[in-house]
Amino acid sequence: MAVTRAAQAEKTRQAVLDTARRLFLEHGFDATSLQLIADTMGVTKANVYYYFRTKIAILEALLAPTVEALAERLDAAERITDRDERVEHLITTWVDQVVTAYRTLAPMSRHDPIVRRHEKISRALAELSERGLRLMFGSDPTVSQQAAYWLISDLGVVNRRLDTLSDDDLRTTLVELCRRVIRGA
Repeated sequence: MAVTRAAQAEKTRQAVLDTARRLFLEHGFDATSLQLIADTMGVTKANVYYYFRTKIAILEALLAPTVEALAERLDAAERITDRDERVEHLITTWVDQVVTAYRTLAPMSRHDPIVRRHEKISRALAELSERGLRLMFGSDPTVSQQAAYWLISDLGVVNRRLDTLSDDDLRTTLVELCRRVIRGA
């Protein structure tokens, strides 16, 4: 069966993303150039440039599924009227997203310097984070509630230290940790 042009183009676009993701993790965002991505793929820089004009465009494409999943998680939480049920939903879906993102994008997170430097991405993630805080604790959270929320919003250090756990064990550990932190607030 012949591969259509559109299918081949999507395959190449995905290869650029996969290569860039790996190089960003190995060398860091700033040290990875479009030329390095092209060289690693064995294609010309023009080929990479055809799909992504800048590294920022690649970063946006890599982070888009995470941002979309976060927005969907918050949309679902808004439909849950029981506060305890909503908090449980937020915790379990957050942990699932964190583990998935860590295994695919780590160590990039909203706290990564490039993400913070990129205004569009940083603003979108900050707005979603604030929305999550309101959904968890209401429109006027206490300082303790804010501290608990921001503490569980960046589980990267835990992921890195417990990297040898299976995804299921990591999820279980993180969900229980988040529950204790939120209950303590």
